[in-house]
Amino acid sequence: MSDERLIATLGQVDLFAGLSPRVLRRIAESGGVGSYEAGTEVIHAGDPVSGFRVFSHQGVDMHVVLAGSAEVHVHGRTVGTLGAGSYFGELSLIDGKPRSADVLAGPAGMTTFALAKWAFDDILKDHPEVALPMLRVVAGRLRRAEARPD
Repeated sequence: MSDERLIATLGQVDLFAGLSPRVLRRIAESGGVGSYEAGTEVIHAGDPVSGFRVFSHQGVDMHVVLAGSAEVHVHGRTVGTLGAGSYFGELSLIDGKPRSADVLAGPAGMTTFALAKWAFDDILKDHPEVALPMLRVVAGRLRRAEARPD
């Protein structure tokens, strides 16, 4: 995927909505693209957010799905499927807490853009405006959860 196409793709992700092309370029340059074969566990529930490199087995990154799909499992139960344009790992990226779900590459495998927590923290220091779209997404999720009947 070309740099310009990756930047355009990141600009379509709600977590990065409204960010300038310059900031999106910084995000793109701070992460990496990688591929996973079908069934590969990408993140594991309970893993800490530690380590120092993108695609570390220690679960340090959030991922934006560029191609293929992923299955999300919580306590062994499939709770969702993610396709191109979806993302996962963002909550641990934001709060530094352990992973809350297992994510496995789907039947055709998956290609993702990954951004490590330490790179995200550096971007946030230099570009605090990155926090605003993330806050909107998290607030929207909270409102939807609160609106669900018990």
